Amino acid sequence: MFLDQKPIEGWPIAFGGLGKGKITSIGKIGIPSLASIDNVLYVERLKYNLLSLSQFCDSSYIVSFNKD
Repeated sequence: MFLDQKPIEGWPIAFGGLGKGKITSIGKIGIPSLASIDNVLYVERLKYNLLSLSQFCDSSYIVSFNKD
């Protein structure tokens, strides 16, 4: 999923359900030659992708929802 990824000296974070993890890298995710999102943090032990809609909008993406 990551197109590129750089290790960083991360900091510990807490997430729902009393889980804890540490940010270990930063990078870019996306589909080569189509679209990508920069400055994505990788959190060890986090089992879900958490994407911010405001970050998409700030990056000039159009966000829409429908029932399909």
